Amino acid sequence: MIKNIEISNFKIIESLKLSSLKRVNVIAGKNGKGKTSILDSIFITNDIASPDCLIKPIAFRGGSPDLTNNELWLSYFRDFDRKNEISIKMELENSMKQETRVSIENIKSDTSNIGTVSSNVIERNQISPRSSYRGDVLKIRKYDRSQPESLSMKMEVTQQISGNQLTSNLVKHGSGIDATATTFITTSSTINNTNTISVLGNLIKNKDTKSIIESMKEINDKILNIELGVLNQVPEILFDTGGDKLVGLSSMGEGVGKLLTILVVSYSTKNGIILIDEIENGIHYSLMPSILKTLVSQSHRNNNQIFVTTHSSDVVNSIAKLFSSGSVSESDISFTRIGYSEKKKKSLVNSFTLSEVQISSEGKWEIR
Repeated sequence: MIKNIEISNFKIIESLKLSSLKRVNVIAGKNGKGKTSILDSIFITNDIASPDCLIKPIAFRGGSPDLTNNELWLSYFRDFDRKNEISIKMELENSMKQETRVSIENIKSDTSNIGTVSSNVIERNQISPRSSYRGDVLKIRKYDRSQPESLSMKMEVTQQISGNQLTSNLVKHGSGIDATATTFITTSSTINNTNTISVLGNLIKNKDTKSIIESMKEINDKILNIELGVLNQVPEILFDTGGDKLVGLSSMGEGVGKLLTILVVSYSTKNGIILIDEIENGIHYSLMPSILKTLVSQSHRNNNQIFVTTHSSDVVNSIAKLFSSGSVSESDISFTRIGYSEKKKKSLVNSFTLSEVQISSEGKWEIR
């Protein structure tokens, strides 16, 4: 579990540190101030072994990565400036300290394999009229900062872009660092549903949905069972609510779908990290206390650490309600607001105890 995280030169963030993180960590603030960038930094740090680790966060939001002129790489550097080397430092619960550094560098070797062309496979219509420049590579290096400097680098990834292709090579040094399983619950219902169906299918196969159904009853007590069906050659999640026919997920309301995704992801990411962007999307305010309470209970049951972004007063008020009723404690949830000082040109981090969140909710003070 992450105790502290310090991020430098990542997207909009010049320098930012989150401390005393808990099982569920709520990150509030206006749009464009760095909330989602924090989630992206955590995801990428744990996904560097995947060649598409920088592509996924863009695709999660329906974007199309631009591989030309290093645009993909530069989009992660503050001010799109390659001189601003990215650093993501984490202190873990076991006192282990990790650092991930990302830089764009010139190829140092004078000799490299630039590819193979066969005359019988040349497609004239696909020949580019632009010259090719192969002078840059992206380096992602992961360090164990609890070890001596000479032994600290544990993983090194080299990415190179040629045309519309990205290649990635990974070198591990010594025993390496075990990446923490990390799942991103995005604002895209299509991506969420696809992942949910995949994981749910395995749970149904193993007759392992009992705890999920029990949790679903918190917001809809008519739910008796969950099944998968195929309608028009498309897999669909179906609910048994006691009627003559099964009910499709789309007819159950988006709040049910969001909760099901959270439950399934929590189960499939045991001992891992879950990232939820804009948790309030599609959820009626009356369901928010149940959703947040479920997050806390699932984090304990499956040993998850959960990071949530929001700019909703419903989330603030729900946390206050749960704390005042004793349903959650200070040790369960951290609340941080990310702001930005135009005068100082830097991110501002304000942390609030749950007692302070309750006071702000009752006094209608703005901390989103």
